[in-house]
Amino acid sequence: MFVGDDRRQELTDRFSESAEYLNRQLHSGRLDEWESLGMTIPQIRTLVLIERLGPLRMGNIAIHLGRALSATTTIVDRLVNKGLVGRDSDPNDRRVVICKLTDSGEQAIRRFWQLGRGRLDLLAELLNEEQLEMIVAGLELVRWADKELQRTNAAVQPAEKQNSLAD
Repeated sequence: MFVGDDRRQELTDRFSESAEYLNRQLHSGRLDEWESLGMTIPQIRTLVLIERLGPLRMGNIAIHLGRALSATTTIVDRLVNKGLVGRDSDPNDRRVVICKLTDSGEQAIRRFWQLGRGRLDLLAELLNEEQLEMIVAGLELVRWADKELQRTNAAVQPAEKQNSLAD
């Protein structure tokens, strides 16, 4: 291993530790909020999935969650009963159920994402303008890298599916 490799590994480790710390700090308050709503982790994951990808077929939700269709139906049923998810028939095939967030579901997700915002605002107040500029530039680079990773993964996945079908 080269000396530069050691330095890069050290920086990668520090980056990961800092990101994990910040993630834990920002999300710890969210757990209490969701607990007060009587939500299970699979229900939260389902809401976040629909928020991120838009209206989805029940089967697609099951695939993304790695759950059986029957278990996914139970999760969605409970979200429907809470008024957070609505079900519509696909206009092209009435047998297909499309799940989407209701207005209440969108509000719940917005509240979920905003829980960490107050803490971030307090942290920003502790920094001077130069420090804040450095952090913003660094986080924008992380955001760019994540989008590149998503783009790369999206391009690789269809090829992997093609290869698994050929086997």
